[in-house]
Amino acid sequence: MISAQGMLDTLTDHGHTLVTGVPCSYFAGPLRLLDRGVGPRYIPAVNEGSAIAIAAGARLGGELPVVLAQNSGFGNMINPLTSLVLPYRIAMTVMVSMRGWPTASAGEPQHHWMGRVVPSWLDSLGIGHWMLTADGPSLAELLRLARTALDDGRPAYILVAKGAIADDAPAEAPAPRCDPRPNRDEVVATVLAEVGDAHVLSTTGYLSRSLFNHRDRVRNFYMQGSMGHVSGIALGAALARPESRFVVLDGDGAVLMHMGAMATIGANAPANLTHVIFDNGVYDSTGGQSTGCSYTDLASVALACGYRDARTIDTVGALREALRSALAAPGPTAIVVRGAAGGAAGERASNSVTIGEIGARFRDSLAVGAHPPGHGVPA
Repeated sequence: MISAQGMLDTLTDHGHTLVTGVPCSYFAGPLRLLDRGVGPRYIPAVNEGSAIAIAAGARLGGELPVVLAQNSGFGNMINPLTSLVLPYRIAMTVMVSMRGWPTASAGEPQHHWMGRVVPSWLDSLGIGHWMLTADGPSLAELLRLARTALDDGRPAYILVAKGAIADDAPAEAPAPRCDPRPNRDEVVATVLAEVGDAHVLSTTGYLSRSLFNHRDRVRNFYMQGSMGHVSGIALGAALARPESRFVVLDGDGAVLMHMGAMATIGANAPANLTHVIFDNGVYDSTGGQSTGCSYTDLASVALACGYRDARTIDTVGALREALRSALAAPGPTAIVVRGAAGGAAGERASNSVTIGEIGARFRDSLAVGAHPPGHGVPA
């Protein structure tokens, strides 16, 4: 096992001057240090494909970059890998955490497939890869092996097993709870108090856990994995069932990951969709790393994408009022809640209800009382 500081020192010793990527708890220690300005320059990316592109540009500019990501987002890398990095012969090191390897836990079935296929996919692309484990070859040794690929203008992947990198970077002392903005649980409780019989879809991570722990309903759809896609799912369901109301519980990091979905929502203008975005500026479920987009005005983005209404609020009272207004009028409406970071995680829904059951009962709840097309929420 290598320490968090040891990992960054090793990267620096081997000439790596820039790190970009999307967080994973396997890298929590090094990311905590990178956020503080320790080690190579760090650029948080909104998704894994964007991280590959940033690294490619940095390499073209003379730097030797490293991408950090988890294997659940490996699919997002495929296009820039195959159409940019490989044909243009752009060298970079990519460190990918192997969630669900060698087997996925019972509560995280979304990691089952990516925990198995990443090595074979890399083999099919002719990309060299090595495994970093707690008791295997050192990171320094793997970087020396990877250097052959880099010197030949090719990418090199280091697959990181759980526990290979210590989470030993000291955390900053938590500040006293004096932030007046609503926390995650307060937002979820307020949404549940106002939505009535609306269907609620929540993004992967702690928002889904909070929704489940506050009140499990068959009309709740808890996402595990597929980060950034809950608004797309809600759009498809809202268009398929115009007679029903849909509320999306989204996070700022998830929205940023696939923000183009907002343009699609605006273009299709589902009158029955309310998009609640909890904007706390961090990826809570992977260790509280900054999303790196503190200047992004998501309400203005929603309006620019064609949402009928959008507002930014920062109190529970304002959220309650905004929800009542949105649910009584045609949408799509975006409500951006500037909230506080932190808070207990709570149990995953999948510890009590299987992923398959969550999908099946949500689908069944949509089928009950469905009306023929054309009998939806008034435009």
